[in-house]
Amino acid sequence: LKNSKFVTASKQLSIFLHFARTGSSSRMLQERFQRSGSTISQSVYIRKLTKILAGRFYRKYVQLMPDEIPAEIRNNPKLSPYFDECRGTMDGVQF
Repeated sequence: LKNSKFVTASKQLSIFLHFARTGSSSRMLQERFQRSGSTISQSVYIRKLTKILAGRFYRKYVQLMPDEIPAEIRNNPKLSPYFDECRGTMDGVQF
C-alpha cells in the first residue's frame, strides 16, 4: 500500500480491516471513516488488499484440511454418517 493524495496507507488498511471484520456496508464505512462514497465503494484499497490477501498471503498462510475422513470418524458408526462431509472446525462449529 502507498499513501494516496488524501488517504494514508494506514488509514486504507484500517478501512479494509474494519470492512473485513464487520462486513459493514459502504454507507457505514463512509460514516465511520468520514470518506466519500467513491472513496469507499470504488475503493482501490479494498480491491488492492483483497488481491494481496487472495494472492501471496493466502498461498503462504492458509492451509486447507486434507480431503479425507479421519479414522476416528470413519470407524465409528455413531459419527460416520453425520460427519463424513465435515472438513474442519472453527470455534466448535464444524464445516
